[in-house]
Amino acid sequence: MAQHASLPGRDIHKIVTMALRCEDADGIAPFNEETTLGLSRGPSPERMHFVARQDDAIIGYAGAVMVGEGAGAELAVDPEHRGHGVGSALLGEVLAWLEAHITHLRVWAHGDRPAAAGFAVAHGFARDRVLFQFTRDLEGLDWPSAWPEGIGRNWPVGGAAPAALAPGVRLRPFRTGADEAEWLRVNAAAFATHPEQGRWSAEDLAARQAETWFDPDGLLVAEDDQGLLGFHWTKVEEGVGEVYVLGVDPRAQGTGLGRTLTLAGLAHLAAHGVRQVDLYVDESNTRAVALYHSQGFALARTDVQWDKKIG
Repeated sequence: MAQHASLPGRDIHKIVTMALRCEDADGIAPFNEETTLGLSRGPSPERMHFVARQDDAIIGYAGAVMVGEGAGAELAVDPEHRGHGVGSALLGEVLAWLEAHITHLRVWAHGDRPAAAGFAVAHGFARDRVLFQFTRDLEGLDWPSAWPEGIGRNWPVGGAAPAALAPGVRLRPFRTGADEAEWLRVNAAAFATHPEQGRWSAEDLAARQAETWFDPDGLLVAEDDQGLLGFHWTKVEEGVGEVYVLGVDPRAQGTGLGRTLTLAGLAHLAAHGVRQVDLYVDESNTRAVALYHSQGFALARTDVQWDKKIG
């Protein structure tokens, strides 16, 4: 077992390949976007990589990041090497690195699989947070009969009430090189209590903008004369759309802006030929869960975050 502040390219390739084998075996990817992007980031005192090897092969990986008094981690073991203590050894290394610095560790289990739940409980973790993935086909969505002036080029229309914005509010695409600071401000305000999204830095935003899927036209922002009020960031990979991040500044919450932004983003995707759309939302965000249910989204899968107190 070895730990590394950063990873060479050859190890990143081996870890990604192992993750694909896990996905083939389990039907779900073992790592989220943050862990995947973190594989190629430079050294940081808050981040560590843990690698289990057999000869020249990587048979297990764990990535851990300290955030304040806590830490988050994800780990996976190659399907052919499970049941031999590799996962327990990786977790032990993570805890040994963290124990003098944090009060609790949170680990994601994607898909809420019984094997992952059994592993978590056996190692003293408690079920802490639930993330839903919703999905829907855009065919048959009840589109608004009209869109606000200045937007909606080639966007679908239907028989529902017109999409409305409060007086003085406008929708437009994100402007790369100009909107980053305002976007980060609204994102932090909208997700002030969110353990991950609300702490995005300029580096986090830039990393997503550097991804091949990033399209500024697919990041719709709402603004008035005082600045940005909200945004709907859409994402398309392999023909499937995603409500990547939807955020509304506290000063605009309760005005219906979130619903209009949601519909606008879906219309943008539909206008570009996307038919299936996925999104992720916390079980505890009952307002958002109700919004997405009302727009025809159905539950596709559940991810669980497990928490262990340290010390």
